[in-house]
Amino acid sequence: MNRNEILQYRKMLDAKHAELIATQHRPEGLSIERVADAMDEIVFANERDLLVENLNRQADLLSQVAQAFERTENGSYGECVECGGLISPKRLNAVPWAALCLGCQEMADHHGRPEGSRSLLHAA
Repeated sequence: MNRNEILQYRKMLDAKHAELIATQHRPEGLSIERVADAMDEIVFANERDLLVENLNRQADLLSQVAQAFERTENGSYGECVECGGLISPKRLNAVPWAALCLGCQEMADHHGRPEGSRSLLHAA
């Protein structure tokens, strides 16, 4: 991958990072409120659970973007962290923070492991 391509992907990663930071949820909605109505309490608990799930998903994505930045710095960007093969430009254009080639990602999905986990294929 040449320097211009890396710079182009870094711009995409910068944009995703800025988007994630701008839309980052704040934990204000995590307070536990006691209400007289049991149904309202269930609704509030479900809303808290969804907020925590979104916060976790956002944190994971921020981590993946940061790891992709590291790969652009150390020269391994565009290489699958699992098999060492090349990640297709089509995949990188769609998901610039992708750490796995399509084949390894499919294996990770099949085994229920998140993208970027080490030893995806050998641990299951």
